[in-house]
Amino acid sequence: MPSTHHEHDEPGVSSRTTPAVSGPWNADKLAAAADETEARLHRYADVGLLHRQPDGDFEPDSLHRLRLIQFAQSRGITDDYLAAAIARQGDLLSIFDELVPVADATVSLVDVAHDLGLDDATITDLARLMDWDDLGTGTESDVATLQVAAKALALGMPRDALMQIVHVFADATDRLADAIVRTFHNYVHERFRAQGLTGPELLAASEAVGKPLLDLVEPTLVYFHRRAYQRANREDLLRHLAEPTTPPSTTPGEEQATVLFVDLASFTPLTATMGDDAAADVLRRFGVTVRSSAARHRGRILKQIGDEFMLLFAQPADAIAFGLAMDRFVDAEPQFPALHIGAHSGTVLYREGDYVGGTVNLAARVASAGAAGQFLITADLRDAAGHHPDADFTALPPRRLKGIPDPMCLVEVRQRIRSRSSRTTDPVCGMLLHPTDVAAQTTWNGKEFSFCSETCRQAFIDHPDRFVTTERG
Repeated sequence: MPSTHHEHDEPGVSSRTTPAVSGPWNADKLAAAADETEARLHRYADVGLLHRQPDGDFEPDSLHRLRLIQFAQSRGITDDYLAAAIARQGDLLSIFDELVPVADATVSLVDVAHDLGLDDATITDLARLMDWDDLGTGTESDVATLQVAAKALALGMPRDALMQIVHVFADATDRLADAIVRTFHNYVHERFRAQGLTGPELLAASEAVGKPLLDLVEPTLVYFHRRAYQRANREDLLRHLAEPTTPPSTTPGEEQATVLFVDLASFTPLTATMGDDAAADVLRRFGVTVRSSAARHRGRILKQIGDEFMLLFAQPADAIAFGLAMDRFVDAEPQFPALHIGAHSGTVLYREGDYVGGTVNLAARVASAGAAGQFLITADLRDAAGHHPDADFTALPPRRLKGIPDPMCLVEVRQRIRSRSSRTTDPVCGMLLHPTDVAAQTTWNGKEFSFCSETCRQAFIDHPDRFVTTERG
């Protein structure tokens, strides 16, 4: 998304202002600021990558343009290729402004950090987390970050806790910014291209949408942060209320919880057969339901990797209720794959916005051990959950799980009142089909098979042995 500079008039309020850039640059000053030779600056000007004023000085935006040129070079883009692209598409270097102003004066972040009382280990960790390549060329924004870190430590925040928070902020905002830019490019810029716009006309159309949209980003980010902070604080209230019955942990971040994994049992063959777009639509429907069911049953989505979600529940019974809700969703949803659901209750360790430890690992193994459509839990979770009015629990024979040394006693969870109608499974893509979902059928070796589409039927006809003998997973 094309961008521009932001300054804050007051906390939580963002307004677009004129980019804060230096005045015109003479060649030696610009070369020093960008760590370039004057000869290369003149070369960039000759091919149209930098612009000069009538008196020969370089335009005020030259340092920013040089940073973009250097970035392109680091990704293998030659000067000639970049110049040709600009001549063909318009001045690309003029639309990708930075939210952090490019400064002509830099400071040594090491010196600033030492002046603030930060030790070398803290400086090194911050440099790694903030992707500071050169601690000798910090900007005012970098200095402000060091000042915040020093103030947090002075107020009593332990150093390792501060580093964890910085890590979470860096990772989360990087993913957020990437989503904003990529989504804008894919759904706005690319659609303009599909309509036949090219060159400067294409850039102008994209900027006309992108520039105003960017004004909405930071206020929206503040809004979502405040809502999320409210939810997190309410959960923390419950932890405070539980203190009379829970002794303090000797290990920071250690707590009791139930971890649940859920994924689509046939996502890989579905994608291979139906294509990326169809698979993405199934994943969208799945994701919407996981999120709404998690909120309804007091669960937190910790992460999503492809078609797999990892969730955390404070109460074991809530995890059972969530799994049953997902089972009912699959029963009712037309043409939808079966799920793997697995969960375990025990001690987890909170680190850098994530949960780690043996409980997490075991929950993942339990989920992967089930057949398509199975909801499996450990005996520990079964005991912790107690009676559940909507669930039947069936103890299974001990089995070995990958990476777990001793055989495990698992329990299958099923709905007490089964609402499932007669359904068949498409052997190609793994879709569960109500009778009305069946689009095609064929008979092989005396057995009738049903399919969600003619595409799956034809794939089966071409290679029936592959689909009859392959076990879903």
